[in-house]
Parts: sequence; structure tokens; C-alpha cells
Amino acid sequence: MSSTAVAQNIINIAREYTISVYFIILICGLTGNICNIIVFSGLKIFRHNQWTFYLTVASITDLCLVIIILPFRIADYGYGHDLTKLSLAWCKIRQALVSSLSLMSLSSICFAAIDQYLSTHYSPWLRQLSTLKLAHRLVYSTIVILALLSIPFLIFFEIQPSFGCTVYNSGFSIYYSFVHFCILSGVLPITVSGLSAIFAYVNVRRIVRQQVAVVRRRLDRQLTAMVLTKVIFLVITISPFITFRIYLLNRSIDPNDSIRLAIEQLLSTIFSSLFYVNFSGTFYLFLSISKRFRQQVKHALIKNIGRKLCRSIICKKLFPNQNQIAPTNTATDMELT
Repeated sequence: MSSTAVAQNIINIAREYTISVYFIILICGLTGNICNIIVFSGLKIFRHNQWTFYLTVASITDLCLVIIILPFRIADYGYGHDLTKLSLAWCKIRQALVSSLSLMSLSSICFAAIDQYLSTHYSPWLRQLSTLKLAHRLVYSTIVILALLSIPFLIFFEIQPSFGCTVYNSGFSIYYSFVHFCILSGVLPITVSGLSAIFAYVNVRRIVRQQVAVVRRRLDRQLTAMVLTKVIFLVITISPFITFRIYLLNRSIDPNDSIRLAIEQLLSTIFSSLFYVNFSGTFYLFLSISKRFRQQVKHALIKNIGRKLCRSIICKKLFPNQNQIAPTNTATDMELT
């Protein structure tokens, strides 16, 4: 079999992988992030907590990311239709949105890890820094900063027939590859969130030995376990993509080596899918590691939403006696909310 045929087979594998795996990530991302938003904003125990405010912001940005990125990736890599070539305005706006939303999501995780470290610290002065007011200020300030950082994307992204929507300015290309991807989207969030999560875990171990209210102790242990797991998940899913990106920036290109180029395309597709899993898998990650979160999801989705649905006209017709007064399980509700 010739090298051209082998390369074409590898490209076909990458195409099939894109269509199947990216579609699964898209569906899971839509469902999971919507569930996260409902749970974190619906339950009383989460509603006024700054940590869950950061996670709600991250879920909203992740939801927007999977909607903006994955359908176009599937259309481009899977079916050969690069929709960004159709409009210069959409080419620029899409790249600016993707850069801002991805950094906003990573920033929110970093803020959540730092906040969990502060809120569990033994020093009263540091605990006082963990407030919902500060969380609002940090998020709003980050939005403004990221909006300013996205302006160069509106300027330097262009469309050319051979390569499509990408950067053709050499100076901004260096910033885009090294600063945006390697530092802002890789090394910085991994380092900040990782160290903060580890310190928060140490604080929680200290809280267990102190005289702290049982409710707060349970919540601190739950949130710390969730943020630590999320940070580990972030490191696992982002590190291969960033490492491979650095390799691509430093390799020598031989246009005649079709097999190597095809393998790099396949690896790029796989590592990119891992990168997108970080924005789609948070809800399922929390479900898998926290029994209490599973109970809270059941309470928020089944009881609260189901109760509202049963108040509809159809349910009233099907169950005319559903408005009768019945005792509620107060202990369970208090534990979950």
C-alpha cells in the first residue's frame, strides 16, 4: 500500500472520530452544563455561595463554548464544510468569542479553587476575603479584561482560500500560539488552580480536627472534593493538548511526508477532543465522585422541576387529586437545600 493511501486511511479515521466523538461531547456538554446551571442556581445551599457562583459562570461559558465550537468542528473535519469561510465577520467574531469564553471558563475554575482555599483557611482575615461581593467583582472585571484581549482577534483573523479563517500576521501568530494557548490556556490555570486546590484540601483536613458546625464541615468537604477533582480533570484533559501544541510549534514541516502529516492531524483531533471534554464533562464528574451531589441533583431536577410540571394543566386533568395537602420530608429537604 502506498504512503498516500495510508495517509488517506488515517485521515478517514480522524474524520470518523470527529463525527462520532465530537457529537457525543456536544450532546453531553449541552445536557451537563444545563443541569449544572439548574442545580447550582436552584438549591438554597448553593444559591448564595460564591464557589457555586464561579461554577455557574463556568457552566454558562462552557455551554456557550460547546455550541459555538463543536458544530463547526464537526462540519469542517467531518464533512469538509468550513462554515467560517462564508463570512469574514463571523470568522472574526467566532474566534474572539471562543478565546474569551475559554479563558473565562478557566478563570472561573481558578477563582473557585482560590475561594475554596480562602473559605477553609484557619485565619479569620483570609476567610473574610471569601465573599460573594468579591466574586461578583472578580467575574465582572475578568469579563472586561477578556473583552479587551479579544480585540486583536477581531483585527488579525482573516480568510484566505487556501487555509481558511486563521491568523496571517506573524507577530500575533506568536502571541496566539505561545501566550494565549500555552500560558493563558495551559500553564497558568493549571498552576493556579492546582496549588489552590491542594491548599484547600489541607485546610479541610485541619477543619475536621476543629470544632466546626457539622453542616459547614459537610459542605466544605463536599466542595473541596469537587474542586480538587475538577482541577485534576482539568490537568488531565488540557495538558496533552498544550503539550502537542508546543510540539507543533517547534517541529520542522516536510510537505512530502504525508503519513506524518496525517498522523499529526489524527493526534490533533484526539487531543482537541480531550480539551473540549474539560468544558463538557464537569457535571458527570461531580456525579461520579460525590454521593451528596447526586442527591442534590435528584432533588433539584426530579422534585423541583417535576413538581412544577405536575402543576400544568395536563397533569391537573390526569391527576385531579394532586393538590391535596400532604406532609413533606423536612429532614431530607433541609439536608439537601
